[in-house]
Amino acid sequence: MKKLLVIAWKEIVSRFTDPIVLLFTIAMPLAIAALINLAFEGVVLGEGIPDTNVPVGIVNRDKGGQWGNFGEIFVLAMLPDTEASIFPTELPFELFTAREIEDEGQARRLVEREGLVAVLLIPPDFSEALAAERATVEVYINDRYGFRGVMFGSVVEILANIISTSEATVRATVSVLARDPRTRAQLESGRLNEAMSDLAITAAMPESNPIQIRLLNNPGQSAQVELTRYLAAALAITFTGFTALMGSASLWQEKAQWTLQRMVITPTWPGIILGGKTVGTYLNGLIQMGMLVGGMTAMERLLSRGPSQGAQIDPLGLLVLILALVAAATGVGVIIAGLARTYTQAANYGRAILLLMGLVGGIFFPIELFPRSFDVLSCVTFHHWAMDGYLKLSLGGSVVSILPHTLILTAMGLLSFTIGSWFVRRRIGFF
Repeated sequence: MKKLLVIAWKEIVSRFTDPIVLLFTIAMPLAIAALINLAFEGVVLGEGIPDTNVPVGIVNRDKGGQWGNFGEIFVLAMLPDTEASIFPTELPFELFTAREIEDEGQARRLVEREGLVAVLLIPPDFSEALAAERATVEVYINDRYGFRGVMFGSVVEILANIISTSEATVRATVSVLARDPRTRAQLESGRLNEAMSDLAITAAMPESNPIQIRLLNNPGQSAQVELTRYLAAALAITFTGFTALMGSASLWQEKAQWTLQRMVITPTWPGIILGGKTVGTYLNGLIQMGMLVGGMTAMERLLSRGPSQGAQIDPLGLLVLILALVAAATGVGVIIAGLARTYTQAANYGRAILLLMGLVGGIFFPIELFPRSFDVLSCVTFHHWAMDGYLKLSLGGSVVSILPHTLILTAMGLLSFTIGSWFVRRRIGFF
């Protein structure tokens, strides 16, 4: 154990006594964060960023009427099943990812807990009330997602207006009634023509489809994440990955300088050498994160021109998240070093891989802008779990709320180190 700690201490001393290393791992990210703070102070994350695939729900309790179930028209128009949709694809429903919910209470809870941005509630008597000029639907919106929720309400209103026009109402009603063999025969015989005409005229009246929008209060979730903090966290995560990579890749550098060979011929178990290098790399990452967090906090207070809009971050939660993040980054660094053949390969290819992982992991822009197929790919990067955990803490979360993130990051680090150390032993040949 003493030899392992000596090797780890050597890693720390050699890294933090090098002015070039301090310049690129500490001074540069702090300088970039300062420029970001000056340029984007006060800008809140999420405002002005276009969201796609906004999650919404539909509760269709409509029991139908004499001429069919008109609540089903909303469902067919908004569900992402294009084959079932009865409206043209150029309508704005593709902005939302809608799902049908059976219970109104469950839908409200999902909106209140931010599982859904909004939900459309269609009452049981909607079809009957449509013909009586008193049909209404309700839209519940989480007030934290004001713009996106109002946008959904606008789309519902557009859809209601489409249904209420004569041509759209007749076409939609016929498409529903034609599914039933009994009513299909009545349609073909023309016996329902007069009733269809009356229904179309009634539905065309504006008062037949008013929209009621209610904002649900969401206490305790009013905190917002400033863009400067988001980008500062992205910088810290990225440069921590670089530090872990260079620490692990230094094995190749020491091999080229014959330092590694001299350590191997001493009465030291090779696992101690690799373990000492890894522990040193891990401690370097922790020291770097501590300096970056402290420096960015001080810089934010120095450059701030007004009160911060973000919540106070739980210190214990942030500490636990950092410990897990550095562990995951260190493990990934060992894998990259084990797959390389030289120090140059590990450094150059590794930086490119880490940047790509950061982009896929959503630390530079929201992962929601990617196709849904990228969701799984994003979840295999430590960047995703670190940033998602940080955002939860920034919104007032505690250490308990990020427990899944820390467990996944820790497991990712242990698994990566196990796989990476196997590659290192095969590549270098001394362990």
